[in-house]
Amino acid sequence: MVSQLQGYEDRKGKSRGIDYPGIVSTSGDLSTVVDLAGRYVYCSAASQDMFGWRPDELIGMCEDDLVHPDDVSTLRPRRSARALLKPVTVSYRFRCEDSSYRWVEATSRRAKVGEVEVVVNTVRDITERQRQTAALERRATTDPLTGVANRTVLMDRLHQGIRRLGRSQGMLAVLYLDLDHFKVINDSLGHRIGDDVLLKIAERLTHHLRPADTLARLGGDEFVLVAEGVTDEAAAITLANRIIDDGRKPFRLDGDEFNCTMSIGVACTADGQRNGAELLSEADLALYRAKDKGRDRVAVFDEELRTTAVERMVTERMLRRALDEDRIVVEYQPIVDIRSGYPLGAEALVRIRELDDGLRLPGSFIGVAEETGLLIPIDEVVLADAVKQARAWRARLGSKFGGVAVNVTARHLADVDFRQAVVDQLKVNRVPASDLQVEVTEQVLMDASNSAMTGLRSLRALGVKIGLDDFGMGYSSLAYLRQFPLDFVKIDKSFIDGLVTDQRDRAVVSAIIVVAHALDLTVVAEGVEHSSQREVLIDLGCDRAQGFFYAASGAPENVDNLVLPQPDIQLTEAAIGMEL
Repeated sequence: MVSQLQGYEDRKGKSRGIDYPGIVSTSGDLSTVVDLAGRYVYCSAASQDMFGWRPDELIGMCEDDLVHPDDVSTLRPRRSARALLKPVTVSYRFRCEDSSYRWVEATSRRAKVGEVEVVVNTVRDITERQRQTAALERRATTDPLTGVANRTVLMDRLHQGIRRLGRSQGMLAVLYLDLDHFKVINDSLGHRIGDDVLLKIAERLTHHLRPADTLARLGGDEFVLVAEGVTDEAAAITLANRIIDDGRKPFRLDGDEFNCTMSIGVACTADGQRNGAELLSEADLALYRAKDKGRDRVAVFDEELRTTAVERMVTERMLRRALDEDRIVVEYQPIVDIRSGYPLGAEALVRIRELDDGLRLPGSFIGVAEETGLLIPIDEVVLADAVKQARAWRARLGSKFGGVAVNVTARHLADVDFRQAVVDQLKVNRVPASDLQVEVTEQVLMDASNSAMTGLRSLRALGVKIGLDDFGMGYSSLAYLRQFPLDFVKIDKSFIDGLVTDQRDRAVVSAIIVVAHALDLTVVAEGVEHSSQREVLIDLGCDRAQGFFYAASGAPENVDNLVLPQPDIQLTEAAIGMEL
């Protein structure tokens, strides 16, 4: 039968053998005809240009032998009795003469040559299109740097894994991993080395994966490993500790040796009662516990953290409601000249007015506000009020007015919208930039990204004064003061508390003042509560102070009506214990 039907075109497109209905020999696509057993009975000349096969070489061969084994099942149904009642288009991989494979798209239809039924195919090379499609799919599903899964795939795998619980043995475990002090590598050695470190860490992590596990990078130095079918929580902890141990091993990049430890939070479920987002959040909370306990360790989500998560959810709901109902309150604590007690400015402190008219202090909500992104709108309220008060105090205090201070985070500094809000508020209220002070902590400066540092410098270039708050509580040295664009430094209250009785605290405070003055920085003492502290600070040359000795935080009138207490006036125990 094949010998009766076979035909092909030579290199010039001249037909050699039988003409088949509907085949256009001048087409740039490959035209083929196979019998119902799948054997080629006709090939056009395009086969040699596309795949290296001469047409006469293909005649008599079975197309199943030239299709990728994984794609054969795609073709066979076309040749069934009921197939191809209308043209059908399929895609598959076709083997070239050099044994490589190319993707093709074939449109097939039934035809008759005399009384013999055949399948007529128009075949187009779509290898480049498939390559582009695959690249788009990779970009949509993988992390572009490390090649592991991205957040989209992670959440899908979590969802599917939770659905499978109950139908299989064991638990599903989520391991949330974060590299310890990775920012130091980026800042000191550059992002190229940082990227190489991330690639090395991803490579190491993949060695701990079983076939059903998923590794994803969420961005930065955060990875998540989803392990299905772990026997119990202890097995998940064992896996996490193996990863920790592996991370402690040094590795070399560009001739340098690196150690990059990591912290891991673990959350497990066996009942499928929590969704993927909740499980990921639980692992994230456990990760924070691991960091708080010193890093380079594993922590597990438990009932204590569950209580914390519930409290966090309640606090977040309270903050959103307070924003909607305009219950953000700004109080001010005066900052005074330490010798005269004359008010030179104030620090703006945020409060939440409770539904019973009580005030909630920031210690109970600032952390949640920052984690949820709500601190930006809250601090925009504080900023607007502070600039408005700065205008009023400038009018009353004249040239002695030293400005209003607001606290900002690294996220604020990196946020272009927040920086623009500063510019807008100063412009609307016609307040000079020098009447606004921005306070950042040592930790903010240490954790600040390049964009955050750019934001800090742009604010100072605008004329806003920059201060280092709570100095002495972080990990920086006195030399740290000269690395950043600062105008003033605030000595943390913990050193002021022991100033009179502890010679070491006095020595630290004295050193801070001397170095700060040498760098032309103004020094503010926080938490001054007794006249004896004030006297020592004057002797040491401190410039300004704030604390209950002068006034607690309160309404703006605190600054207008400030009266310096007499040295023998003793504050009540309740007042001294109030939280700023």
